[in-house]
Amino acid sequence: MNERAALYASSLYAVGAESGAEKEIYEDLCMVKELFDENRDYKKLLNSVQVPLEEREKLIDEAFSGVLGEYSLNFLKILAKKRIYDIWSDCFKEYEKLYFKDAGIERAKIVTAVVLDEAKKEEIVNKISASLGKTVLADFVLDKSIVGGIVIETATSSIDASVKTKLESIKRYISK
Repeated sequence: MNERAALYASSLYAVGAESGAEKEIYEDLCMVKELFDENRDYKKLLNSVQVPLEEREKLIDEAFSGVLGEYSLNFLKILAKKRIYDIWSDCFKEYEKLYFKDAGIERAKIVTAVVLDEAKKEEIVNKISASLGKTVLADFVLDKSIVGGIVIETATSSIDASVKTKLESIKRYISK
């Protein structure tokens, strides 16, 4: 992790936590991330030496005034002023890490060989949440190569209950 990004993100998080706006800022940053992911050239423009600071701030205001909160908007302007948008992704990741830690949220990647209906997905997420004692944000991934079963990966643990892994284990046992 970029130390400078960690410093900027932790400073933004501290300001947000002090004012009770950490969730609002996180939601703002998610929206900005989505925009930057869809429009990579926009981020380059905000970082450009050829574009004067006043113009970069104007671009930010036009795109985000009335959409983002004050702290998020000012954060974007600081990155533009210092021309350090190259650390944006690391700032987002670090802010998310801090927010998730304090809010008791954990991401989970859940891999299955078949498409699950919403009720089954909710059941799995609820079981993982209960097990971790945290709110779980799940990303479901379809991977037919696991044959069956489920693979659950979080930042703190990994459970591989796939048929593929069980078959590989049996194969290793037999070949000894």
